[in-house]
Amino acid sequence: HEPQLAAQLRALEPDLFVVVAFSILPAELLAIPARGSLNLHPSLLPAYRGAAPIIWAVVNGEPETGLTTFLLEARIDAGGILLQQRVSVGADETAGELESRLRTMGADLVLETVDRLERGIDPRPQDEAAVTRARKLDREDGRLDWALPAERLRNQVRGMNPVPGAFTEWSGTVLKVHRAAAVAAGAAAAPGMIVAAAGREGLVVATGAGNLRLEEVQPAGGKAMDGSAFVRGHAVAVGSRLGPT
Repeated sequence: HEPQLAAQLRALEPDLFVVVAFSILPAELLAIPARGSLNLHPSLLPAYRGAAPIIWAVVNGEPETGLTTFLLEARIDAGGILLQQRVSVGADETAGELESRLRTMGADLVLETVDRLERGIDPRPQDEAAVTRARKLDREDGRLDWALPAERLRNQVRGMNPVPGAFTEWSGTVLKVHRAAAVAAGAAAAPGMIVAAAGREGLVVATGAGNLRLEEVQPAGGKAMDGSAFVRGHAVAVGSRLGPT
Protein backbone atom coordinates (compact mmCIF):
# COMPACT_ATOMS: atom_id res chain seq x y z
CA HIS A 1 0.00 0.00 0.00
CA GLU A 2 3.01 2.30 0.19
CA PRO A 3 2.73 3.90 -3.30
CA GLN A 4 -0.94 4.66 -2.67
CA LEU A 5 -0.16 6.10 0.78
CA ALA A 6 2.62 8.27 -0.65
CA ALA A 7 0.31 9.63 -3.32
CA GLN A 8 -2.38 10.44 -0.75
CA LEU A 9 0.12 12.23 1.48
CA ARG A 10 1.61 14.20 -1.41
CA ALA A 11 -1.84 15.38 -2.42
CA LEU A 12 -2.21 17.03 1.00
CA GLU A 13 0.89 19.17 0.35
CA PRO A 14 1.91 18.92 4.02
CA ASP A 15 4.36 21.29 5.67
CA LEU A 16 5.30 18.86 8.42
CA PHE A 17 4.86 15.23 9.48
CA VAL A 18 4.71 14.45 13.20
CA VAL A 19 5.76 10.82 13.52
CA VAL A 20 4.87 8.95 16.71
CA ALA A 21 6.15 5.50 17.73
CA PHE A 22 7.50 4.86 14.23
CA SER A 23 10.99 6.14 13.54
CA ILE A 24 11.83 4.50 10.20
CA LEU A 25 10.13 6.15 7.23
CA PRO A 26 10.95 5.29 3.60
CA ALA A 27 12.90 7.99 1.78
CA GLU A 28 9.92 8.55 -0.50
CA LEU A 29 7.79 9.60 2.49
CA LEU A 30 10.54 11.60 4.16
CA ALA A 31 10.78 13.73 1.02
CA ILE A 32 7.11 14.79 1.05
CA PRO A 33 6.69 17.42 3.82
CA ALA A 34 8.24 20.80 3.07
CA ARG A 35 9.66 21.22 6.58
CA GLY A 36 10.52 17.59 7.23
CA SER A 37 9.27 15.01 9.72
CA LEU A 38 9.31 15.62 13.46
CA ASN A 39 9.96 12.77 15.88
CA LEU A 40 10.14 12.48 19.68
CA HIS A 41 12.78 10.33 21.41
CA PRO A 42 12.84 9.71 25.18
CA SER A 43 16.50 10.50 25.80
CA LEU A 44 18.92 13.39 25.45
CA LEU A 45 20.18 12.54 21.98
CA PRO A 46 22.77 11.56 20.89
CA ALA A 47 22.72 9.51 24.11
CA TYR A 48 20.69 6.30 24.08
CA ARG A 49 19.82 6.02 20.43
CA GLY A 50 17.74 2.91 19.81
CA ALA A 51 14.71 0.93 20.88
CA ALA A 52 14.90 1.01 24.70
CA PRO A 53 16.32 4.35 25.89
CA ILE A 54 14.23 4.60 29.06
CA ILE A 55 15.06 1.10 30.27
CA TRP A 56 18.80 1.42 29.70
CA ALA A 57 18.95 4.84 31.36
CA VAL A 58 17.42 3.33 34.51
CA VAL A 59 19.52 0.16 34.35
CA ASN A 60 22.65 2.30 34.10
CA GLY A 61 21.61 4.33 37.13
CA GLU A 62 21.38 7.63 35.28
CA PRO A 63 20.24 10.45 37.60
CA GLU A 64 18.97 12.37 34.60
CA THR A 65 17.58 11.65 31.16
CA GLY A 66 15.21 13.65 28.99
CA LEU A 67 13.28 14.18 25.80
CA THR A 68 14.43 15.23 22.35
CA THR A 69 12.46 16.38 19.34
CA PHE A 70 14.38 16.05 16.09
CA LEU A 71 13.98 15.82 12.35
CA LEU A 72 13.96 12.36 10.85
CA GLU A 73 16.56 11.28 8.34
CA ALA A 74 17.53 7.94 6.84
CA ARG A 75 19.58 6.87 9.89
CA ILE A 76 17.66 5.98 13.04
CA ASP A 77 17.57 8.69 15.75
CA ALA A 78 20.32 10.64 13.96
CA GLY A 79 18.57 13.76 12.63
CA GLY A 80 19.02 17.38 13.65
CA ILE A 81 17.93 18.24 17.19
CA LEU A 82 15.14 20.79 17.60
CA LEU A 83 14.32 20.98 21.32
CA GLN A 84 15.45 19.07 24.40
CA GLN A 85 14.09 18.85 27.92
CA ARG A 86 16.10 17.44 30.82
CA VAL A 87 14.28 15.21 33.30
CA SER A 88 15.54 13.97 36.66
CA VAL A 89 15.14 10.26 37.34
CA GLY A 90 13.77 9.36 40.78
CA ALA A 91 16.11 7.28 42.93
CA ASP A 92 13.56 4.46 43.17
CA GLU A 93 11.64 5.14 39.96
CA THR A 94 11.02 2.18 37.67
CA ALA A 95 11.29 2.33 33.91
CA GLY A 96 7.52 1.99 33.66
CA GLU A 97 6.94 4.91 36.02
CA LEU A 98 9.47 7.07 34.18
CA GLU A 99 7.91 6.21 30.83
CA SER A 100 4.50 7.37 32.09
CA ARG A 101 5.96 10.73 33.12
CA LEU A 102 7.87 11.18 29.88
CA ARG A 103 4.83 10.31 27.78
CA THR A 104 2.87 13.26 29.20
CA MET A 105 5.81 15.63 29.04
CA GLY A 106 6.65 14.49 25.51
CA ALA A 107 3.26 15.48 24.17
CA ASP A 108 3.79 19.01 25.45
CA LEU A 109 7.29 19.17 23.97
CA VAL A 110 6.01 18.09 20.55
CA LEU A 111 3.41 20.87 20.59
CA GLU A 112 6.03 23.39 21.68
CA THR A 113 8.35 22.23 18.89
CA VAL A 114 5.65 22.66 16.25
CA ASP A 115 5.05 26.22 17.51
CA ARG A 116 8.76 26.98 17.44
CA LEU A 117 9.11 25.58 13.92
CA GLU A 118 6.37 27.94 12.82
CA ARG A 119 8.41 30.87 14.13
CA GLY A 120 11.70 29.49 12.84
CA ILE A 121 14.21 27.14 14.48
CA ASP A 122 17.51 25.79 13.21
CA PRO A 123 18.10 22.07 13.75
CA ARG A 124 21.33 21.34 15.66
CA PRO A 125 23.47 18.48 14.31
CA GLN A 126 24.10 15.61 16.70
CA ASP A 127 27.63 14.97 17.94
CA GLU A 128 28.43 11.56 16.47
CA ALA A 129 31.35 11.16 18.90
CA ALA A 130 28.89 11.25 21.82
CA VAL A 131 26.50 8.56 20.54
CA THR A 132 25.49 5.79 22.94
CA ARG A 133 23.13 2.92 22.15
CA ALA A 134 19.98 1.55 23.74
CA ARG A 135 19.41 -1.80 22.08
CA LYS A 136 16.21 -3.80 22.23
CA LEU A 137 16.02 -6.18 25.18
CA ASP A 138 15.07 -9.82 25.50
CA ARG A 139 14.10 -11.97 28.47
CA GLU A 140 17.70 -12.88 29.36
CA ASP A 141 18.51 -9.23 30.02
CA GLY A 142 16.35 -9.58 33.11
CA ARG A 143 18.40 -12.41 34.63
CA LEU A 144 20.09 -11.29 37.87
CA ASP A 145 23.80 -12.07 38.16
CA TRP A 146 24.41 -12.15 41.89
CA ALA A 147 28.16 -11.56 41.41
CA LEU A 148 27.34 -7.96 40.46
CA PRO A 149 27.17 -5.23 43.14
CA ALA A 150 23.87 -4.74 44.95
CA GLU A 151 23.39 -1.21 43.59
CA ARG A 152 23.86 -2.44 40.02
CA LEU A 153 21.28 -5.18 40.59
CA ARG A 154 18.86 -2.71 42.18
CA ASN A 155 19.03 -0.54 39.07
CA GLN A 156 18.56 -3.60 36.87
CA VAL A 157 15.38 -4.50 38.77
CA ARG A 158 14.09 -0.91 38.39
CA GLY A 159 14.92 -0.81 34.71
CA MET A 160 13.35 -4.17 33.91
CA ASN A 161 10.05 -3.24 35.61
CA PRO A 162 7.61 -3.92 34.05
CA VAL A 163 9.26 -5.51 30.98
CA PRO A 164 11.10 -7.72 30.31
CA GLY A 165 11.15 -8.26 34.08
CA ALA A 166 14.05 -9.11 36.42
CA PHE A 167 14.24 -12.71 37.61
CA THR A 168 16.33 -15.35 39.29
CA GLU A 169 15.96 -19.06 40.04
CA TRP A 170 14.69 -20.36 43.34
CA SER A 171 14.02 -23.97 44.27
CA GLY A 172 14.03 -25.06 40.62
CA THR A 173 11.54 -22.42 39.49
CA VAL A 174 11.65 -18.81 38.30
CA LEU A 175 11.29 -16.07 40.90
CA LYS A 176 10.51 -12.65 39.43
CA VAL A 177 11.85 -9.61 41.26
CA HIS A 178 9.81 -6.43 40.83
CA ARG A 179 11.39 -4.16 43.44
CA ALA A 180 14.59 -4.32 45.46
CA ALA A 181 16.81 -2.22 47.72
CA ALA A 182 20.56 -2.28 48.29
CA VAL A 183 21.48 -2.76 51.95
CA ALA A 184 24.75 -3.07 53.84
CA ALA A 185 26.29 -6.52 54.07
CA GLY A 186 26.93 -8.24 57.38
CA ALA A 187 29.09 -11.35 57.53
CA ALA A 188 30.70 -12.39 54.26
CA ALA A 189 28.52 -14.64 52.12
CA ALA A 190 28.75 -16.05 48.61
CA PRO A 191 26.85 -14.12 45.93
CA GLY A 192 23.31 -15.44 45.60
CA MET A 193 23.16 -16.82 49.14
CA ILE A 194 20.07 -15.98 51.18
CA VAL A 195 21.36 -14.26 54.32
CA ALA A 196 18.01 -13.31 55.84
CA ALA A 197 14.53 -14.79 55.46
CA ALA A 198 12.35 -13.48 58.26
CA GLY A 199 9.11 -11.57 58.51
CA ARG A 200 10.87 -8.49 59.89
CA GLU A 201 13.88 -8.41 57.57
CA GLY A 202 12.19 -9.94 54.57
CA LEU A 203 14.27 -11.70 51.93
CA VAL A 204 17.90 -10.53 51.74
CA VAL A 205 20.45 -11.93 49.31
CA ALA A 206 24.24 -11.54 49.18
CA THR A 207 25.75 -10.00 46.05
CA GLY A 208 29.22 -9.23 44.76
CA ALA A 209 29.24 -6.05 46.87
CA GLY A 210 26.61 -5.49 49.56
CA ASN A 211 23.28 -7.23 49.99
CA LEU A 212 20.00 -6.87 48.12
CA ARG A 213 16.65 -6.90 49.87
CA LEU A 214 13.97 -8.30 47.54
CA GLU A 215 11.06 -6.03 48.42
CA GLU A 216 8.53 -7.34 45.89
CA VAL A 217 8.72 -10.76 44.25
CA GLN A 218 6.49 -13.07 42.27
CA PRO A 219 6.89 -16.84 42.45
CA ALA A 220 6.11 -19.00 39.42
CA GLY A 221 2.35 -19.30 38.97
CA GLY A 222 1.70 -16.88 41.82
CA LYS A 223 0.91 -13.24 42.39
CA ALA A 224 3.31 -10.41 43.17
CA MET A 225 3.86 -9.99 46.92
CA ASP A 226 6.24 -8.22 49.25
CA GLY A 227 9.33 -10.10 50.32
CA SER A 228 8.14 -10.53 53.90
CA ALA A 229 4.91 -12.19 52.73
CA PHE A 230 6.90 -14.48 50.44
CA VAL A 231 9.12 -15.57 53.34
CA ARG A 232 6.11 -16.23 55.58
CA GLY A 233 4.34 -18.31 52.96
CA HIS A 234 7.24 -20.34 51.56
CA ALA A 235 9.98 -22.53 52.95
CA VAL A 236 12.91 -20.19 52.35
CA ALA A 237 16.10 -21.34 54.09
CA VAL A 238 18.93 -19.02 55.12
CA GLY A 239 22.11 -20.36 53.51
CA SER A 240 20.35 -21.61 50.37
CA ARG A 241 21.20 -20.05 47.03
CA LEU A 242 19.33 -18.13 44.37
CA GLY A 243 20.38 -18.40 40.75
CA PRO A 244 21.25 -21.24 38.38
CA THR A 245 22.27 -24.48 40.04
